[in-house]
Amino acid sequence: MNTCKNCQRQFPVTDDDVKFYAKVGVSAPTLCPFCRQQRRLAFRNEINLFYRRCDKTGAQILSMYEPGSPYKIYDQTEWWKDDWDPLAYGRDFDFGKPFFEQYQELRLAVPRMSLNCIANENSYFTNYSWRCKDSYLVTTADLNEQCYYGRFSDRNYRCCDFDFTYDSRFCYETLDTHKSEACAFSQQVEGCSENYFCYNMRNCHNCIFCANQRNQSYCIFNKKVSQDEFKKIKESLKLYTASGVAAAKKQWNEFLQKEPRKYLNVLNCEDSLGDYLKNCKNANFCFDCYDLHDVKYASHLFNAKDSYDWDFVGDKCELCYEMVSCAGELFKCRFTMSSWNSNSEINYCDLCLGNEYLFGCVALRKQKYCILNKKYTKEEYEKLVPRIIEYMKRTGEWGEFLPMQYSSFAYNDSVAFEYSPMTKEEVFAKGLRWRDPDTKEYAKSSYAIPDDIKDAPDSIINETLSCAECGKNYKIVAQELKFYKAQYRKRW
Repeated sequence: MNTCKNCQRQFPVTDDDVKFYAKVGVSAPTLCPFCRQQRRLAFRNEINLFYRRCDKTGAQILSMYEPGSPYKIYDQTEWWKDDWDPLAYGRDFDFGKPFFEQYQELRLAVPRMSLNCIANENSYFTNYSWRCKDSYLVTTADLNEQCYYGRFSDRNYRCCDFDFTYDSRFCYETLDTHKSEACAFSQQVEGCSENYFCYNMRNCHNCIFCANQRNQSYCIFNKKVSQDEFKKIKESLKLYTASGVAAAKKQWNEFLQKEPRKYLNVLNCEDSLGDYLKNCKNANFCFDCYDLHDVKYASHLFNAKDSYDWDFVGDKCELCYEMVSCAGELFKCRFTMSSWNSNSEINYCDLCLGNEYLFGCVALRKQKYCILNKKYTKEEYEKLVPRIIEYMKRTGEWGEFLPMQYSSFAYNDSVAFEYSPMTKEEVFAKGLRWRDPDTKEYAKSSYAIPDDIKDAPDSIINETLSCAECGKNYKIVAQELKFYKAQYRKRW
């Protein structure tokens, strides 16, 4: 057993772990898996967005970096242009300074994109997204079209208020939903349509207040009814009104309390330990993952093998270690964040795309043999990198992910805060940043929201509303209102 140098808890390092560490060329970790994940997730901010100025154009932009951040932030459209060169920030390695200090100086100097977005269309208000179209406030989301307020969801069409939803259409308030259509207020449904207030359903259609059903249709409270009776009961619920939805939720919660729940959500897995796993073999301590083979300590990862310590998101990747927010055919990458698109043999890199043989680089694209953004010949690179690694072993840096103190975000803005919440005092005690909430007062809305969606005028999109629970202000956007009214006309 090893002792974590951060929390002092003991954690195992098995013979298989030792073999993996030897394969990727690192020594056994000094932190426990929990602390290692916390350290990685401190470098990811998905949902806390700010208005600030672009450091290139001066225009006001939306960014995951707060105003006053010490980093150089370019609007996402400006960052992708070819009129600036990341190699211009290259520098020599200094064997008189710690590597992390030099790497952080480079991270502060090289421009960063305001939001992590690739190839989106009319989806400016998204983050960690790829090829989304006409979508708004979706995060960790790829290939969605006309979707609003979603997270951890891919390949959906016209969905709203959804999480962990995939390959689905016209869904509203869904969680853990796959290949379904026109479902609402439901969780763990697959191959379903027109299900409302349902849980753990497979290939079911036109069901309300049901749980743990397979291949059923026209059921209410797990009992078969006629189509006419189903239609009559559905209409009586008045799901197109806020009061009707509130009453239905109350009935649903009371019913669901009595229904059995599966101990874990694991499907088609072999020799695996975790939850929400699908099609995995030898995946241990993994969560919200699928298509993994020989992977350990992972979350939100898919289609990866022979890798350890990885959060978000994978896809055709192999032999990687200590990664966060990286995807797309990665091979032999270590200690890397926010990098995509066929990188191989890169170490301690950030915002890098399509590179080979990098060490300590930021924002490089389609480059080879670079250290701290300075280009070398193959011979020079292969001679210098081993020297740097030996130097880092002496300083105690080699094999460690970048310390949380160098995160681009305040701790309470990062995903680490969601998984490992700490008080402001605890954050400061660890030498981390904390962002105090905006001190402005929220406006109390006097606008009376109609109970029936058909009574909501188009002008409601101009109103500033306030949340009934937290008091924060919000607005209904035009496409969101259109979605609600379309669902009412067609289904509710």
